[in-house]
Amino acid sequence: MSQKNPLVSVVLPAYNRAALAVNAMESVWNQTYRPIELVVVDDGSTDSTRDSVLIWARGHADEPAFEVHYLHQENQGANAARNLGIRLAKGELVAFIDSDDRWLPDKLEKQVPLFFEDPKVGAVYCGIGLIDLVSGVNLSEDRKLYPHGWLLSELLVHDVTAGTPSYVIKKECFNNVGFFDVSLQARQDWDMWIRISTEYKFACVPEVLVEAGKHMGPRLSKDSKGSIDAHLHIFEKYAPLRKQFPLSIRRSAEGALLRRLGRIYFHYGLSKQKAIVMYLRSIFAWPFCFDTYAALAGIFMPANIRQRIHILWNRVFGKTRLAIKSF
Repeated sequence: MSQKNPLVSVVLPAYNRAALAVNAMESVWNQTYRPIELVVVDDGSTDSTRDSVLIWARGHADEPAFEVHYLHQENQGANAARNLGIRLAKGELVAFIDSDDRWLPDKLEKQVPLFFEDPKVGAVYCGIGLIDLVSGVNLSEDRKLYPHGWLLSELLVHDVTAGTPSYVIKKECFNNVGFFDVSLQARQDWDMWIRISTEYKFACVPEVLVEAGKHMGPRLSKDSKGSIDAHLHIFEKYAPLRKQFPLSIRRSAEGALLRRLGRIYFHYGLSKQKAIVMYLRSIFAWPFCFDTYAALAGIFMPANIRQRIHILWNRVFGKTRLAIKSF
């Protein structure tokens, strides 16, 4: 990159999130890092999102090394909004925040320097926590592994990193591997990380620097069919690439797909029987994943007991290969 403090373009897609979007914008403005360009893409909101964003932008117009741009598009979805923001971003680095998320003040300050430690790094992520936006109560614990380096073989099995709001990415990555796939109804982020990992290394700040908001406002619907279709599509899309890797990667990827389908069938309330079948098929495909056995056992437990075991287990084993994810 051309300078030690490159411009970071922060893309914020918003749809009918007038109050929440302002909170997200405040957390970007509160960053200890500068310079920042905040690009708000209004995805066809019908509430007062436009007015709220523009009023906030006018109030911060004189901030040194901080720009705000408001864009509007017809409703096409969050990833189409992100793609528009990426195309118009002026920064060498692009970061993402959702309107119901908040960044901790030192997020960018901790992430940006990692690009200079290794020129092969194309993306830097961090941890994400869950917070109740009404009470401010932290609803999650930071108990996970933070893989980094060349991650293609791991990402071909399942997403081992974090969600889009945790990432800062070199803009050149999108020029080389493409933009978010808007044909997918879910897991567009995982699909993107796979493509980036074919050409770039990943780095991470192994701590929670993003608070994902839990609230009562409108959210993307939990489309079980879209989730199933997306996982099947991604699995087929990268089948030729997996053939370049050992059999263990191919079988563990199959096991991970079946485990994920089992989780959707069970946790979306679609079919307990199909979930059991998927988990059993996952074990047959790759019997060396503890998470699958935990997921199968969890089906036969009351929800409150399952959740309690999940929390207590991951307090001890969350940062190991014995962590429970699909419980």
